[in-house]
Amino acid sequence: MSKYARIAARWGIVVSALCFVLTSRAYGLAESTGPGGSNSIAVHELGETGAGVNVGLILSRNVLITHEAFKDGSGVSHAFNYDFTDSCGISIIAHDTQLAGIVASRGGAAYPNDIGVAPGANLYCARVANNSGGISSTWIANALDELIKNQHCRVIITGFELVSSTIDPDGDSSWTLLYDYYAYQYGVIFINAAGNQNTYVTIFGDAYNGITIGGLRLNDPCNQYEYRMAGSSSGSGPTLDGRRKPDITAPSQSQTVPTSSSDTAWTTVGSTGGETSWSAPQAAGAAALLLGLADTTPGPNDNNSVVIKAVLVNSAMPNVNSKTGASTNPADPNNTWQADRGYGRLDCLRAYQILDTNEVEPGTTSTQDRGWGYGYQLVKNQSNTYTIHISQRCRLIATTTWPRRITWPSLTANLANLDMVVSRLNDSNVIFNRTLFGYDTSDNLIKCDLPILTPGDYTIKIVNNSTTSETANYGFAFELHPIMLGDLPAVDYVVDFKDFSVLAADWHSNNSPLDAMLSPDGIINLLDLAVLADDWLQTDPMYYPAQ
Repeated sequence: MSKYARIAARWGIVVSALCFVLTSRAYGLAESTGPGGSNSIAVHELGETGAGVNVGLILSRNVLITHEAFKDGSGVSHAFNYDFTDSCGISIIAHDTQLAGIVASRGGAAYPNDIGVAPGANLYCARVANNSGGISSTWIANALDELIKNQHCRVIITGFELVSSTIDPDGDSSWTLLYDYYAYQYGVIFINAAGNQNTYVTIFGDAYNGITIGGLRLNDPCNQYEYRMAGSSSGSGPTLDGRRKPDITAPSQSQTVPTSSSDTAWTTVGSTGGETSWSAPQAAGAAALLLGLADTTPGPNDNNSVVIKAVLVNSAMPNVNSKTGASTNPADPNNTWQADRGYGRLDCLRAYQILDTNEVEPGTTSTQDRGWGYGYQLVKNQSNTYTIHISQRCRLIATTTWPRRITWPSLTANLANLDMVVSRLNDSNVIFNRTLFGYDTSDNLIKCDLPILTPGDYTIKIVNNSTTSETANYGFAFELHPIMLGDLPAVDYVVDFKDFSVLAADWHSNNSPLDAMLSPDGIINLLDLAVLADDWLQTDPMYYPAQ
C-alpha cells in the first residue's frame, strides 16, 4: 500500500446502521458523562469546561461547523474546518460531526443537556483523506503543522483507524512514528483510538507517546448510567510488540450528538460494539478539562503532556468487565492492566482531583492522599525518590510514564528504560517494580495498584536503568484509595458476614489489631461492632467484582 493505507473508518452510514438496532429508548450524552460514565459533569459543576483550550481533529472529512452544538450564546461557532488533501475541498459528513460533538458540544435548543466533555473548547478540524479514502503522510504532517504550530492545538484526536495487510501495528510504522514525533517534539497530548478490530490495537493506537482509548458499552441495556463492560469490537491488547495498550477505556454506546443533516439535527450513536470513534473523543475532552485547570494554576509543570497522561491513567476506574462480561478482578494487583479494559474507565473527576493538588517533589515526604510530579531529563543511573506517608489501610495507586524520543526527519526512535520501584521506607523488600509485574521492556507507562495494610512511610523511586545515555522527562501521579473500616482482613472490598466472623473471633479481647482499625479503645467491644454495622453490606465499587 506504500504511501496510502486503507481507512477503516466508522463513517455515518455504518454507524447509523448500528445505532438503529440498539433499543427504543433514547439516551443523552449527559448520561455517558455522569458518574457511571466518564464523570465529566462533576468537573463542569466545579466550573471547569476546557474554555479556551484548542483541540485538533485529524479526520477523513469535515465537521458541520455551523451546527448549533458548536455555537456560544452569541451565535459564534467554536469549530473550524481545513482541507489538507490535493484540493478535494471541505466535505461534511455525519461521523466527524458526531465525534466533534462528543468532545465539545454546547447543547442545542431541544437538546440542552447533551453537553460535550469539554464544552468550552475550540475545535480545529482537518481533512486528510481524499475522495477515494486514501491518505498520505505529507497531508497528515501538514495538518499537524497547522493545528499545532499555527492554531496552538494542545490535544490531537484522530477520527479514523488505519488497517493494512502490509503494515504492522507494532509502534514502528511511519504513521505511528510521525504521531510520536509530534507528541514528543511539541508536548501535545495525542488521543488515539484502539480501533474496532476486536482482537488487536490498530495503527495510531499502537503509538508510545499517545493515550490509547478502548470503547465501553452499557453493562445492562436497561441502565443508561453504567459503562462497566468492554465493547465487543474495541481493540484488545497487548500490542503486536507486547506493550500494554489500550491505556484506558471510555463510554461509547448510546450518546446523543449533533449530526450533519441540518444545523439543529441530532442523533444517537454507539452500539454494544464499543466503537472507539465514540470513546476516544471522551478522553480528548477530558484532556482539555485538565489543561483548562492547569491554565489557572501558578505552577509550570501541570500542563505537561506526560503529567496529564499519568493523571488520566492513574485515575481510571478499574472495575470494568471484559468483553464476555467476566470480572477482571482488579483487586488482584496482577490485574491492574487487562487486555480489554486497559487500566480502567476514564474518570474526569478523579483525574481533576489528582491534578488539582500541589506538585510533589522528590526527596520530601508527602502527606497528600493524591498528587502528581514531573521529572526533567532523568539521566542514566539517576533516580528520584518520592516518600508517601500512609496513615491508614489503603490502595496505593501510582503511575509513571515517559515519552519515546523521535528524531526528525529520519524518524528514528529511542526510549529510556525507566522503572518505578515501590517499597516501605528503610525496607529492602521491593513490593513493586516492572520486572515483578511482568512489564514488557518497551512499555513506557508503568502503573501499580497495591493493597497497603500496614500504615507507614512508603517510597516510590523512579530510576533510569538505560544502558545508553538516553535521558527522559517523566510524569508521575499517585492516589491513596482508603479501604473501608469494616472490611477486615482478609480484605475483599465488601463488608459482610466474613468480617463479622473475624470480629466475633476476637470478641472482648484486649490488644487485638482489629481494635486499631475500628474504634480503638483497647478492647474489641460494642464500639467496634458499631463501626462494622455502619458499613454493613457496603461494597467498594472500585474493586468489588460483583455487578
